[in-house]
Amino acid sequence: MRVGIFESRDTTLAHGAAHDAAAVSAVGDESRAIRETCRALGWTPIDVEAAVDPLRTLQDLRDARPDVVFQLAESIGGEARFEAAAAWLLEWARIPYTGSGPIALTLALEKPRTRAVLTAAGVATPIGFVVEQADEALPAVFATRRAGEAWIVKPTREDASHGIALESVVRSEKALRERAAYVIETYRQPALVEEFVEGREFNVSLIDDSEGTTALPIAEIDYSQFPSDAPRLVTFAAKWDPSSAEYQGSTPIAADDLPTTVARSVRHVALAAYRAIGLAGYGRIDLRLHPTRGPLVLDVNPNPDISPDAGLARAAARGGLRYEELIARIVRDAQRRAHKTA
Repeated sequence: MRVGIFESRDTTLAHGAAHDAAAVSAVGDESRAIRETCRALGWTPIDVEAAVDPLRTLQDLRDARPDVVFQLAESIGGEARFEAAAAWLLEWARIPYTGSGPIALTLALEKPRTRAVLTAAGVATPIGFVVEQADEALPAVFATRRAGEAWIVKPTREDASHGIALESVVRSEKALRERAAYVIETYRQPALVEEFVEGREFNVSLIDDSEGTTALPIAEIDYSQFPSDAPRLVTFAAKWDPSSAEYQGSTPIAADDLPTTVARSVRHVALAAYRAIGLAGYGRIDLRLHPTRGPLVLDVNPNPDISPDAGLARAAARGGLRYEELIARIVRDAQRRAHKTA
């Protein structure tokens, strides 16, 4: 079987801070692992670039003659919004591909729309609002909260924790406006402001097959070694800078001590979010446990990193699924979905 490894060759983002390039370059590690696994499975991997020129990309796809494409393009020309364009191109060319479709990719990237769809589906999220200009009037929900309560300010359409730092957590209107101004100027997009939920943080990885969607064992972020004077938060540094105290203090672990009712609720909310946004193939839902409102969805992640040491692969291993089996299952699900819609 010929498997197209479809990825961009971006080295930076179209906007953002200089250090954001670290997450872009990490995609290469993921594609190398998938390429090697395809060979181990007896398949032929074929590299295809998701280039800025769509006509060239389409021609390269046709020349590659893949039976299925592993869709790894997270941006094109450094623009994260064009991840959905890569999926649309594959749809247009009628080539089976892994992971979520263009509509789900667009919804999940645009966080205010994610929140709106989840709310309409009855899936709980943190209280929040959008700031388009740092000096605009803030909504009533901000005024009704107690003074000194924490909020988190983040870009509205980035993933991989771009724009998330310890400074993103604020406790005053002045700090909120300053951070919103930074996000708007640096990332050239509005800022999303949400209540900062202090509870335990979980992520649930999910994968599809002909039987439906399966939630893999729940993971928790262990903040026990996190800097004691800092808000407990998976920042950009916590994901991409191994030398940072944030990285060393936010270790994902198996959530084995969860009471059965809580674990059931976390899985139920994660699955509801996955379905509401329309994810397919595989995905990850990030949540925090509110003391009175239960699990709240922080983020919906279609096509998350599936490197052997990434969260989804670790969860699969805890569920008894070897890495080769995980990759094979994702590819076969892509073929199944393509056959179903043909």
